[in-house]
Amino acid sequence: MTALACYTFRARWIGFAGSLAAVALGVALFTAAGLTLAAAMRGSDEPPRWYISPSVVVAGPDGAGSTPHRSATDPPLPPGERGFVPAATVPTLSTVDGASTVIVDRAGYARYGPAGEAHPWAAGALHPVRMRDGAPPTRDDHVVVTSPSDRRPGDVITVATVSGPEPFTVSGVVDSAAAPALYVTDATAARLARDRIAAVVLLPRPGTDPHTLAERARAALGDATPLRVLTGSDRRGAELDPDAGLEIAAVSLVGTTAGVAGVVAAVVVSGTFAFTVAQRRREFALLRAAGATPGQVRAVVVAEAALVGSVAGVAGAVLGTVLAPVFAAWLARHGMAPSDFAVRPVWWAPAAGFALGLVVALAGASVAARRAARTAPVDALREASTGRSAMTVTRCVAAAFCLGGVVPIARLMAGPAGAAYLLLVVLLLIMAGAMLLPALPIPVGTLLTVGRGAIAALARADVLAERRRYVSTAVPVLITIGLAGGALVGTATISATEAAALRHRLTASVVVTAAGAAALPVSAVERTRAVPGVAAAMPVKTTTVFDSVGGRVREVSAWYTDGPAAATLIRLPVAAGTFAELTDDSVAVNAALAAAHGWRPGARARLWLNDGAVAELRVVAVFADRLGLPELFLPWSLAAAHSTTPTPDAIYLAVGSPADHRAVDAAVTALGGTALPTAQYLTTLDSEFDRLNRLALLTVLGATLVYTAISIANTQLIATTGRRRELATLRRIGATRGQVRWLLWRGALTVWSVGVACGGLVTVGTLIAIHAALGRSTDAVSTRVPVLPLLAVVVCCGAITVAAGVAPAWRPPGRRP
Repeated sequence: MTALACYTFRARWIGFAGSLAAVALGVALFTAAGLTLAAAMRGSDEPPRWYISPSVVVAGPDGAGSTPHRSATDPPLPPGERGFVPAATVPTLSTVDGASTVIVDRAGYARYGPAGEAHPWAAGALHPVRMRDGAPPTRDDHVVVTSPSDRRPGDVITVATVSGPEPFTVSGVVDSAAAPALYVTDATAARLARDRIAAVVLLPRPGTDPHTLAERARAALGDATPLRVLTGSDRRGAELDPDAGLEIAAVSLVGTTAGVAGVVAAVVVSGTFAFTVAQRRREFALLRAAGATPGQVRAVVVAEAALVGSVAGVAGAVLGTVLAPVFAAWLARHGMAPSDFAVRPVWWAPAAGFALGLVVALAGASVAARRAARTAPVDALREASTGRSAMTVTRCVAAAFCLGGVVPIARLMAGPAGAAYLLLVVLLLIMAGAMLLPALPIPVGTLLTVGRGAIAALARADVLAERRRYVSTAVPVLITIGLAGGALVGTATISATEAAALRHRLTASVVVTAAGAAALPVSAVERTRAVPGVAAAMPVKTTTVFDSVGGRVREVSAWYTDGPAAATLIRLPVAAGTFAELTDDSVAVNAALAAAHGWRPGARARLWLNDGAVAELRVVAVFADRLGLPELFLPWSLAAAHSTTPTPDAIYLAVGSPADHRAVDAAVTALGGTALPTAQYLTTLDSEFDRLNRLALLTVLGATLVYTAISIANTQLIATTGRRRELATLRRIGATRGQVRWLLWRGALTVWSVGVACGGLVTVGTLIAIHAALGRSTDAVSTRVPVLPLLAVVVCCGAITVAAGVAPAWRPPGRRP
């Protein structure tokens, strides 16, 4: 049977071209996504960039659930945050046998040029540093900058700090193998870091192994410590990566892309291969009539599928490897990944793509092969002529299962990761639509083939007799329009609803934000409060904290803010307690968190804050779950102690008049801030959010939609090419070339209409799921339908479907098909 399959493959390779193209493109799509995902997951195996010299680094916790045996499944700290080392551990570590030098490394926010932190000059021993010009810092207003720099010793520079812009005198310029940083005196480093210790570094004596020194340090700290003792490449875990947020976003984005690509490729490839096998029913019928057993028929088809999957898998893996660097460069260029984001070769991505192509080819072929092999020879010949209904009980059960899965997932769309769950809902609805697709061709085709004449009658008969062909060719249209419609409409609706909810909640008239790259300093809060006409000022910093439910640590969205001012500047749906008491060690929680833990005003809430520290906070208020609000509010005083950069993201103000607004703007300009009317601030915020959403959608759906568009043309060409004998017969009995094209045009229009109808149902189902999910946390859902992009996708699908459906019948004048 294998020899027969190889002979058939060689003799009819043109007939396998459609399956080869579908498998190869699917493998290329998945391989490119896999290689990009591997690049996005970099960091864990990269060498340190700050703690380069051989040493032992004692660092704070790196995540929630900070116990000596923290589970690997516990979430990490938010990007840009680090755990701190208690000062009481320094004397203990200083006595560890085998340490020649103990360096207390502090890292305070200090932005100047590419540098983002200030460290003590002693930290220069942690990596190769060479004084290029000048001398080390000797006064508290001295600073050493990293080359390349146009500054020289004696120059005065302005450094952005947590407290505000500060002048420093350059004492030296160094060449460093580490990331750019500012070097200051120990006293200045302690002040800028607010007396918090980023890490304690033990340099071993000559002849002392770092791993031995690390074991002694762990023994000195004791088993109960949440601190980490790191050596080798693990020292990278003690460094604050400025690109951590982008790397996490890239992993999430590319992971979603790979997931969507994998699902779509599996559906399209398996459907295409099943369709090509179904077109060969007559051939399999003759094999059965000639004495082939059902097992032999299955073996031939599986062997052919293995050949197609292998050849196309290799081609697709090579193509995906070529496309991956282009995709990675596009992500970096548009700010969706770090600037140095680049693909590196890994063996598993092409291997996984190859395996995916082989598996889906075998799966698609085996289903059709079993159906043909179960039929007796006489019945097989009858099936070859008339076909069977494509609607089965299995399809109905599978569709019900997919629709049932939408219900629990749709509820999660109201959370912070709503966009990811949106795509799951869309994919489930698409799979349900693909299962129910056989119910649409007859009613749609009957509607589109109304009319008198032989061609209209033939078109109606074709729809009735070849429902399976119409279903197979309409699946790529359904996927393309369903993905585009569900994702575009869903994302736009969620974004518009969130923006409307924030507008409704925020009553501040003016918002102060950073005017440049530097963070807004804490001093801007007091500066604005001192401006005449400002009735209330509230700093806001968005962060992530953690709670534990059922033994599982999970992330919770939070705002650091001023509780007494919050009641004036935000419409808060308080159910119990008061925000006026949100000071010191207290917290306000939403109703869902309160119900999960049984919290009421006066109860004690145990949380891990964003630096991994455990805090016992008094619940002072419980508020209703509403879109646009975090899950809990924390007092601003905790931000100074537990944030790596305790600066506000924005300051909300209640300002009386335009003159007062101008006075606020003048007051914060010197601090690097700007005051905007709330409506303008929210519009700018919405524009940036929409831009990122568009780029994310283009990343996730762009290549997939191109792939499904190619699949539309592929399946249409396969279907129409397979009808050449039928079309030739029509020409011999007197049909004109125009009548044949008109017949094909009607069939292509039916395919397109069926796909559009089912894709439209997917879009409507997505909107219903969004309304059900968001309706519980907002007063009104703002439905948005991007008409022009959707119309462009629908028209392109129609053009591709009709062109591919009619092209095989197009011949130069004088030639007969």
